[in-house]
Amino acid sequence: MNLKEQPAGLRTTIKNAIPLPLKKVLWKIKRLFVHPQYDPRTYWKERAMEAGQAKVLWGNEAYNLCYRKFQKELIGGFLPEIHGSFNVLDIGCGIGAVAKIVEQLHPQIYVDGIDFPEMIEIARKVNPSERIRYIATNAEEYSDADKTYDFIIASASLSAIRDLDKLRQTVKNCTGMLKPDGQLLMIEPFHRWKYLARARFSSGQMVALMDSLGFKLEAKSGALFWPYREWLANSERSAEYVEKKFAQGERLLSILGKHLWGDHKILFFTRKPVD
Repeated sequence: MNLKEQPAGLRTTIKNAIPLPLKKVLWKIKRLFVHPQYDPRTYWKERAMEAGQAKVLWGNEAYNLCYRKFQKELIGGFLPEIHGSFNVLDIGCGIGAVAKIVEQLHPQIYVDGIDFPEMIEIARKVNPSERIRYIATNAEEYSDADKTYDFIIASASLSAIRDLDKLRQTVKNCTGMLKPDGQLLMIEPFHRWKYLARARFSSGQMVALMDSLGFKLEAKSGALFWPYREWLANSERSAEYVEKKFAQGERLLSILGKHLWGDHKILFFTRKPVD
């Protein structure tokens, strides 16, 4: 009789008897072979109850802060020169952290952030701004024929859509709202390997999808050296230690290959020229 066939009370007793460090090791081993499916709405509703940035990132706040600093520098480097009102779409905005980062980069930037209602409710409280409009909707359902964007950002949001048909629909809808000279930046953990995958969808598959929609890849890179991200992101290490190792991990990426070893793949697209 295996564990699942045991009575519920006995299963609970057995699970409670397993030391936490061993549970973590067993969970990592399981991830090598099993790619779990879940209901996104339920999952993110539960995540919304976490503290601070753990609602959308990881358990170690020092690591989250390092990543947010990295995001700000990265996004700022991809934004074009801005002359006049500049409209940005933040797909899966979570609690509004990225939307706030973008809005602060230039006084003429206006951001629309879309996500589940539970996240939008928090975003409006913790990252409010007159230049950010938070919209409660599923990403694959958001499409506004009267709205166009100069820039679209997807940061660990597309990869959270494990239904690949819905993922593709989200990309189609959003690119359809991009202006002819618009740009799209993805900072996403795209992987096929079960251990790291959220959606089992590679960066190569995304490039192919974008190509079919009339977009060309202008730049690719990577961030978050994945062995260090696994080691540090949910650890109880001190802020000083995490900051040091985060920087070390990104240096290792530069040596080993950013796109290959980065947990998050960075893809930057523009529209193909019209013949």
